[in-house]
Amino acid sequence: MVKEVNSKECCKCRLCMMDSFPAFSLHVLKKYRVQYYVCSSCGLMQTESPYWLDEAYGEAISSVDTGAMSRNLYLMKIVAVFLKLLGGKNKSYLDYGGGHGVFTRLMRDHGFDFYWSDAYAKNFFARGFTYQKETSLEGVTAFELLEHLDDPKQFFQDILGAMQPKYLIVSTELFSGDENPEWKYLFPMTGQHIVFYQEKTLKMVASEYGYYYNHFRGVHFFSKNKIGDFRTKLIVRGSRFLYPLLKFPSLVMDDHEVLVKRLKNKWYE
Repeated sequence: MVKEVNSKECCKCRLCMMDSFPAFSLHVLKKYRVQYYVCSSCGLMQTESPYWLDEAYGEAISSVDTGAMSRNLYLMKIVAVFLKLLGGKNKSYLDYGGGHGVFTRLMRDHGFDFYWSDAYAKNFFARGFTYQKETSLEGVTAFELLEHLDDPKQFFQDILGAMQPKYLIVSTELFSGDENPEWKYLFPMTGQHIVFYQEKTLKMVASEYGYYYNHFRGVHFFSKNKIGDFRTKLIVRGSRFLYPLLKFPSLVMDDHEVLVKRLKNKWYE
């Protein structure tokens, strides 16, 4: 049985609060007829208010996401090279929406003081390194997250407005502006992708919070200092060549000793 939802009038963009107009509708979760809208101002495409999210997130990570591990390895090389060449030494970082902690653990394995945060997933691989608000951050990563946000305005306010890291690195596929209901990234069968961004959308966000914006091949950089298109392409495209040439002292044993010490202290409490 399909639940029909008739939403033909404009609605407010959940990012810039301007008017969004109907583009097309799709069956979400194979159950609900859902209207998609495009903002006349910032270009964001969004679904109508997503009332189906509790159903969509029966699992934190979709069972059809077979690229989770290869994506973590790919992005790990890009971020490791980026931080090695441009990041600050002895700084702390947050992987926001970090799933089961794979990326956080990989980055710590490469010597970067990363912490994990995710409201919907359990931390299996980076236990002991959950982000605490008092931690000062040099940078934040948020991979395959932006398209899941019910309130993208609040996300950018929390990260770029409140935390104000030097870098925010995210991954998402850009909406070209072509209102194509066949675009694969819409992925209505899982019901988890609910907002989609154009290049101009993310440029607008960066400008609003005083950041530079660059992107290449689905990886997007918000930075306090100008990176430029050339260095962005060099890091993303060249990471597989640069990565083996750089040294990354691991935190594996240091972390092990910290966690063992915490465990011993619990025994004596």
